[in-house]
This record gives sequence, C-alpha cells and structure tokens, in this order.
Amino acid sequence: MTSVLSDLTSTLKSALSNLPPPDEIQDAERNQLLGVISELQAALEPAHMPIQRFCFSHYGIVVIRIAQGMGVFDAFVESKGEEMSLKELSSKVKGDEKLLKRIMRFLSAHDIFKQTASETYKPLPLAMVFGNGSVAGDMIKHFHVNMQVTAKLFDYFELNGYKNPEDAYDAPFQLAYNTKSHYFEWLSQNPAEQEVFNSVMTRTQKYRGADWFEFYPVQEKLRVIPDRVLLVDIGGGVGHDITAFKRRFPDLPGKLVLQDLPQVINTIKEPLSEGIMAIGYNMFEPQPISGARAYYMRTVLHDFPDKQALDALARIRDAMAEDSVLLVHEHTMSDSLSVPPLAATLDIHMMEIFSSLERTEKEWVALLEKAGFKVVKAWNEKSAGQATALFEAMLH
Repeated sequence: MTSVLSDLTSTLKSALSNLPPPDEIQDAERNQLLGVISELQAALEPAHMPIQRFCFSHYGIVVIRIAQGMGVFDAFVESKGEEMSLKELSSKVKGDEKLLKRIMRFLSAHDIFKQTASETYKPLPLAMVFGNGSVAGDMIKHFHVNMQVTAKLFDYFELNGYKNPEDAYDAPFQLAYNTKSHYFEWLSQNPAEQEVFNSVMTRTQKYRGADWFEFYPVQEKLRVIPDRVLLVDIGGGVGHDITAFKRRFPDLPGKLVLQDLPQVINTIKEPLSEGIMAIGYNMFEPQPISGARAYYMRTVLHDFPDKQALDALARIRDAMAEDSVLLVHEHTMSDSLSVPPLAATLDIHMMEIFSSLERTEKEWVALLEKAGFKVVKAWNEKSAGQATALFEAMLH
C-alpha cells in the first residue's frame, strides 16, 4: 500500500509540473480533473479532516475582511507586490503589531501570503486581488455582510418550526438584521453595501455565460415595426444585457427599454446607446410598457420565492399583447443524483437572503404555467459552465 501511495504521489507531482496555465485549460477538462481530485481527497482523508473544514471554514472570509479593514492588501498593492517585514507593514496599516502578526500568520497558512523569513511576508497571487475596489475585494465585503444572516439560520428555523421560507419579507435575512424591509430595500438604505453589491453584480457579468441572443433566433422571432417596443429588459441593472443586444443588432427595428429600481438606474454614469430608454421601475407595480414584442428578465426571478415571483409575472402578463413573448433567462438547478456543491450552496444562499431557491427546469416551467403562461421552449445554453436556460413563454 505504501508503494502505491508513493507512486501516486510521484505521478501527481510530475503532472503538476507539466500543468498548463489556468487560462489555457478548457472548463470541461478543468471540471473533470477537479472532480477526480475531490474523489481522491475524499478517499484519502480520515473523517476528522472534513469535519475540521466544516467547523473552521468560516474564518477565512472573516480574517480577509479584517485584513481589508486594516489596509493590508492595499499596502502590498501600493508596494507592487514587494515583500515586507512585519514592522514595515505595521507602519502602513491600521491596528497594532500584535494583531497584525496573527492576521498575517493566518493568511500565510492559507496560501495568501508566503512567509519568506521570520516576520517577513511576500504576497502570493491571491493577495493582490483583495484590495479595496477590486472585484474579489468587493465580493469579500458583500458575502461578509451575508454571513451575519448565515449565523442566524439555525435560530430562524428553530423559531419557525423548520418550515421552508416562502415569503421574501420573512426570510432569515429579516431576522438577522431586525428589519421588515426586503433585502433590496435594505441595500438602498445602506449606500456602502449597495455600492459593493452593484460592483459585484456588474463586474461578474463575464462569468454568466453566453448572451441569450447568441443562442436564441432573434431575427427569426422578434421582428417588429419601428414604432413598437421591441424589447423590455426588466431588472436589467445598469444596462449590460440590453447594450450588448443593441451592439449585436444595431439595425433591428423597434425601441429598447431598460427597467430597474430608480436607485439602480440613477447609478448609470455613461449615456446608454442611442435607442435605449432607461426607466426607474418596481416590477411589482403595473408594467408601464404595454404590448412590447418581448419582455426579458435575466436572473431576476431567482431572487424571489413563488409568492413574489407570481406577483411580478402577473404584471408582465397584464401588459402583454397576444403576440408578445416572455423570455426568462435563469440558472437551472440539476435534478440529477449528483449536484455540484456550489449549486447546492447557492440554493441555501438564496433561501437565507430572499426565501428563494435555485429552481430546476421543471420548477421553472411549473412556475411560469402557474402564472398563466405557456412555455414554448426552454433554450439551453450549451457553452456555460453553470447550467442555464432561456424560457420562451407566451400567454396561455
């Protein structure tokens, strides 16, 4: 047995030395290899090791957030990644040297820094992405806020008798922050958190997979006369999707409308492309654009349980013409026996913040049918690392 493990170790070390750079590895190959690595880890580890990870994994995001607050990552970014002694670093950050040493010990133990000598630290690649204003840095801030909710999950279910949450205004979030406001309303009352949330949503667009119009036959399905509204992008943020659509189809007749909450629309700094009109709008109020050819929502309804999702869909249904199309672009949860850990974790995240869920394709179809729509087709995105579908629906 010892020789088998020794040979395996040698083989893995050899493979590691010949591994291509991460950006040259295809997602399918990467995921397949990571799956095998996970199986190998599970086979090798005694029971206490995964238990330790469950018990202590939450400290990572907390310590990184503390290091952000102290200015640790910003100090190394400003020094262009040069190594620093504890004393030099201490002169550039907030807090006392004793605390800083403990924080740096933790970050070094978790491969964010490397301790090159006693009390001397060199940033590894991950350290250089956590500075204030970076995507990764804002993600840490965003999910650190959400951790306050995670800490109250058990209390929430103890209080409600372990019933699945079904109301966006009675989620674990409301208990944790002692508020009656919906999460998005709460964000609007907390500008710093709103800014971080907007940053994360805006700057992670490239990880969402292909644009819907790359696999949906727009020219065939969405022809209109010039005076008619061609597309209403509901909950479209600051306009990434509708701007990309306009860029892809600059000469397609019809008007384009972007809708989101006023506090989101007001953050748009650059003028939108010609032909795109932005409207501050709450999707639970009557839809002001009637008879558009298409109403589009991307990863909007997954923020709401059926109770509120049905309400929002009713507003769209009431505004649609007979030939109008509803296009719902959403992540789909696998209903197979093996669900990826990240997908299952995101489902719990949606539950704790919104009382919502990551729905399977069947659950999406059932929701749309319950709202009075007929699902024409689910257009599956083939290239995405995460399963998504564009549900094309019309009035029943």
